[in-house]
Amino acid sequence: MADDSHPLPLLPWPVGIRAATVLEAESATHLLRLVRDPKIGRHLLARIGDRKALVDRGGEAALAAAIRTGGHRVKVTRCEP
Repeated sequence: MADDSHPLPLLPWPVGIRAATVLEAESATHLLRLVRDPKIGRHLLARIGDRKALVDRGGEAALAAAIRTGGHRVKVTRCEP
């Protein structure tokens, strides 16, 4: 069942993603807090799981700066084809 209350949509599967940057939060609750932060959430396109979100291409540096400024601990991974 889809979680319609989450502000970031869940990416439908199956989908092929190449050369993407993925943000991984410590928990689903932490991801929700990140998404709700306007300085961070605007760089996230869709969820790809409970703790992971697809990052807008070209927004990686601004996202990293917003994460550091906010004092958040996350994992950001660059996926190459």
